[in-house]
Amino acid sequence: MDTLELRPDRTGTVDSGGVRVWWYEVGSDDLAVPTVVYLHGFNIAAPEFVYQVDALREHDVRQLLIDIRGHGNTGHCPPELLTIDNAADDVAAVLRARRVTGPVVVVGHSLGGPVSLSLMRRYAGEFNWAGSVQISSAVEPFAMQGMPQVLAGPIGRVLEWIVARTPHFAEGLRRVVTRTLAPILALGFYFRPMPYEVIRFHADMIQQTPLATYAGFFDDLLQHSELGAGEALAGLPGYILVGDRDHVTPIGQSALLAELWPEAYVQVLPDSGHMPPLDAPGAVAATIERVLTLAGCSG
Repeated sequence: MDTLELRPDRTGTVDSGGVRVWWYEVGSDDLAVPTVVYLHGFNIAAPEFVYQVDALREHDVRQLLIDIRGHGNTGHCPPELLTIDNAADDVAAVLRARRVTGPVVVVGHSLGGPVSLSLMRRYAGEFNWAGSVQISSAVEPFAMQGMPQVLAGPIGRVLEWIVARTPHFAEGLRRVVTRTLAPILALGFYFRPMPYEVIRFHADMIQQTPLATYAGFFDDLLQHSELGAGEALAGLPGYILVGDRDHVTPIGQSALLAELWPEAYVQVLPDSGHMPPLDAPGAVAATIERVLTLAGCSG
């Protein structure tokens, strides 16, 4: 693949409480086949799973990717509406609109991890959860470990103040700053040589994220807990993946998730940081395929 690009078969939007949520769909449109749902990380977008989507194209599955509110083509959302539970409600709205009734394997990365756990926990009776892959995920409040602690300090409070009082100036400043710094910010997530197109692809997603999204999720990242997700995960096959050099959601978060979900396999990825979908794409794709098999959904 010379240029990283998500090539969906179908796209659309769904209204979720006044937010137009953008979705992408790849593969079969047969309602009976298994569905793999992808939920991306903070300040990027659904196309981050481009490698995994391409790896699964030959499988008889439907792949459904969603731009979490405030991100990607879903775009700007009022900051007060940016919470993990609201994002999970968006995913449920897309699943209903796309008439997902068969088995569902949920893949959540970073912010998409607690969003996916909230989804499975709060919609346990509505959808047929068949398994999950949790990548660099978190069950404690996201800012309790690793780099997100910066959100709890002076930088986070200044960011919140700027956005609340000077939203137009702040957004203009973001565009200027991220045009220059996004490639540097993206590069900081990797601990092995990466092709330039991967860094540029990652940087473009960072640059697309509105500043209000950072401030909007501020309180929820400090408070939201998924320590109650164990009941929803009980009995489900799955994998917990984390990079051995992940300083954003470090191994301790994944270890805590493993305690809640003893059925899951835990895999620590060598020389990987916080972006396994891009820096360890084959390992991530293989675990999704493995969970489909364990769930009896392979094809």
